[in-house]
Amino acid sequence: MSALAGATKVVDVGQLAQVIYVALIAGLAVSLAFSLVIRGAVRAGEHRRTRPLLAAVHALLASAGLLVVAGAIVFGISVMLSK
Repeated sequence: MSALAGATKVVDVGQLAQVIYVALIAGLAVSLAFSLVIRGAVRAGEHRRTRPLLAAVHALLASAGLLVVAGAIVFGISVMLSK
């Protein structure tokens, strides 16, 4: 019996593939959400005096991104503690 055949009996390849693609999707989503936080905060600061309505929209964008990131952190911690 080869080492690869023995390893496939020990490791569930389907579960391992699921962990990889879920982690990839979650990492991309959280990175995108945090980039919205940064962009919204910077643009809100730039438009604060000249265009207050646009600054408020950017601040709202930053807040929404921050809520997504915080939700992902809370979800991750709850999953780790439930195992």
